[in-house]
Amino acid sequence: MREKNGKTDIIMEKLLEESNLTSKQLKALILYSNSIEQRIVENGYVNFDGKKIPKGAFFRILSQAKENVRKSIITLILMSYIGLMDAEHFSAIMQITSIMMQIKGQDEDLIKALLEKLKAIIDIRKRAK
Repeated sequence: MREKNGKTDIIMEKLLEESNLTSKQLKALILYSNSIEQRIVENGYVNFDGKKIPKGAFFRILSQAKENVRKSIITLILMSYIGLMDAEHFSAIMQITSIMMQIKGQDEDLIKALLEKLKAIIDIRKRAK
């Protein structure tokens, strides 16, 4: 995905690859959060991903995205509930997220290293007792 300035956001690309969202679903969530009412054009079409699509198709994509996000959050809660993730995991995830926000658009090798660290943190098979 490209940012408004036309540059590729490597962090977003890598995280999207590892997520359970499609690129279109992420774009729909972003568009929806940026006031979809302004994007609906005459006759029930939405300016989406560079073209006009029927409003129903857009809201179907958006609904799928919301469902995937909801299921992801429920999965995290389930992992915590059964003891496969704890507060330390969530804290480490939030710390890495904060670092990624700070280095956005900078050193690609550092970004890749952080993404690998994030994967290692959430790999429940490597959980230290």
